[in-house]
Order: sequence, then C-alpha cells, then structure tokens
Amino acid sequence: MSPADWASTVSAVFAGISAFVAAAAICVSWRMQNSQEILNQAVLSLERAYRSLTQDEQQVQPPAPDRLNWLTAARHIERYKKLKAKLTIETHRTVCEEHEEYWRHKIYVCLDAPQQLALSYYSEKLQPERRAGIEPRSALVVHEFAKWPEGREDPIDEVDAAAIVLRGDALEGNYGLRQYLESLPGYRG
Repeated sequence: MSPADWASTVSAVFAGISAFVAAAAICVSWRMQNSQEILNQAVLSLERAYRSLTQDEQQVQPPAPDRLNWLTAARHIERYKKLKAKLTIETHRTVCEEHEEYWRHKIYVCLDAPQQLALSYYSEKLQPERRAGIEPRSALVVHEFAKWPEGREDPIDEVDAAAIVLRGDALEGNYGLRQYLESLPGYRG
C-alpha cells in the first residue's frame, strides 16, 4: 500500500469516526430534548388534572360533584401516566416523580373531606338537579391517584432521626419540638 493510499484510508476512517460521533451527539441531544418535552407535558397534565377537579380554585374541599370535572381530571391523570412511561432520562423520571408527589398531595387534600364523600355526592339519583352522577371510572382513577402508591419507598423511612437529634440543629430554640420528642418513647433522653 502506497503512502498516498494509506493516508487516504486513515482519512476515511477518521471521517467515519467523526460522522459517527456527530450523529451520536445529535441523537443524545434529541433524546434529551424529547424527554424534556415529555416531562413538561406530564407535569402540565397533573396541574390540569387538579385544576379541572377543583375548577381552578385554590383550596376546594371537597371538589364540586361535577361529572365533567371528574372526567377531565381522570383523563389528565391517565395521560400523565402514559407520558411518564415514555420518559427516557433517569433525571427526568426523578423530577417527574417529585411533581407527581406534589400533585398527589394537592388532590389528596382536596378529596380529604371532613367526612367520607357520601353516596349522594357521587349519585345522580340523590341529586336530581344534576344530569348525571360522577362517572365511576373517573372517580376510581382520581381516588387511586390520590393514594400513596403501593411498593413506593418512602424517603422518610431512610431518615436517621437519632443523628438529627444528636446534631441538635433541629431542636435549637425549638422547645415545643423538644418537648414533643421527649414525650415519645423512641426519642426520650
């Protein structure tokens, strides 16, 4: 092989490697951007679910027994689940779960009426001014979403309370907390 052929071959190999690296960079960038867009829409779906259920009110307890509001909220929750499943970047999945926990809490508080919601809340027969009762599947979707998911680890379980107490920062100037902890068997002394 002549030096010119050898140089030509090396040049072609480097060009191929450069093209591969450029394609990989574009692919990674596209994947990251696509996952970010899915994350943004997933979070928006959760926000819309809450706003649909509460009719854009800040603190509604319980939400109005409006069939359309419950259906819309449930649809947003179901779309959220599909979007969450499409997230490809681990960081985006973690961020998504943080948003999910926030909106789960908001919906839980909204549904946490002083008493359990009665049959009359859901049923059209007991409230004739309503055209139809709450659609059963939408009620199930919303109530299920509001509960802590079975099998999900609770980050509080990993907290070393004894170490926090030993450091003392949390108790500094916080006499009520100190007294409260001392009243509990696991925190005395």
